[in-house]
Amino acid sequence: MRKSRCRNRVGFTLVELLVVIAIIGILVALLLPAIQAAREAARRSQCINNVKQLAVAFQNYHDSCKKFPCFVYRATYGTGTTITTVGYWEGFSAHTMVLPFIEQQALWDNFALAYQNWPLYGPDLRWYSGTFTAIRRTPVPTFRCPSDPSLRFLPEIGNNSYPVSVGPTYTVWNQTRMPGVFSRDFETPIAEILDGTSTTIILGEQLVGDNNNNVYIPGDVVRGITYNGAVGVFPPTPADLAVYGQACLAGINSHHSHGGRDWMTGMPTQTIFNTVATPNWQYPSCQNCTGCGWMDSDGVFPARSRHPAGAVHAMVDCSTRFITDNVNLLVYQALGSKDGKEAIGAGSY
Repeated sequence: MRKSRCRNRVGFTLVELLVVIAIIGILVALLLPAIQAAREAARRSQCINNVKQLAVAFQNYHDSCKKFPCFVYRATYGTGTTITTVGYWEGFSAHTMVLPFIEQQALWDNFALAYQNWPLYGPDLRWYSGTFTAIRRTPVPTFRCPSDPSLRFLPEIGNNSYPVSVGPTYTVWNQTRMPGVFSRDFETPIAEILDGTSTTIILGEQLVGDNNNNVYIPGDVVRGITYNGAVGVFPPTPADLAVYGQACLAGINSHHSHGGRDWMTGMPTQTIFNTVATPNWQYPSCQNCTGCGWMDSDGVFPARSRHPAGAVHAMVDCSTRFITDNVNLLVYQALGSKDGKEAIGAGSY
């Protein structure tokens, strides 16, 4: 009589399977943050490169024109006694002026052609006019931080993450000459940057809005909040900033959500920021104008980014700095001014 041979079956028990699944889950949970951190590090590296290239573009503009541009240029048209100058909020940004220096000569040529073709008594030269629509909606890679998404729900995709600095002044809009590199009505030669090109901010970061006025998010601009501190070329004190910030926080139900929408317009949170408050200020960005449909107003418009703990800045000499949120306020304000005569060492921030 032949004995039957029993074949041993190899397999997993339910307990073993559950243990393996648990181990895989733990490994995935450990790896995902590392992968996300690596991706953010790569985005931040690209952002630093963009900021540096844009700073170099402004230096090249200075080499050609012997001055840095104004932060807004207004068009004048007409002849004889019929001369019209458009409003400041309708003018063209400093970013528009440097297009030829960031390998955007074709875009600049299209802009210049549209600009020159306006009839003397026809539609006026405003950045939002129909002739400029296709141009201002053109994405410019140098103007965009890869960590910052584009504006949602609109065809407006010509966004901007890198504003120019007007320095430590609250009166961004109603002041002709600023303490920073860029002013409203004056072009700045490098000889006027008395504090040194390596310790004066020329560019920073900002957040592109989500186009949703129903829900406030950091980077949205609260409007209609009166600032009661000292104004002018003097930076706000920490105490005045705290009082104003708390008032802004209480008013978040009325805010703009289209910051950084257009690189073509020279307005705060579109192509301009000030250095009165530290990066990623704990309070909302804020303006004093209630009826402004845009950000053509004085206010506190700090640097903001989606990078953890700080924001990328460029100095006039084209060096880049990642300035942290906890930088000393007075040091940061000093870095924003071009001729404040402050002593800022390399280890001060």
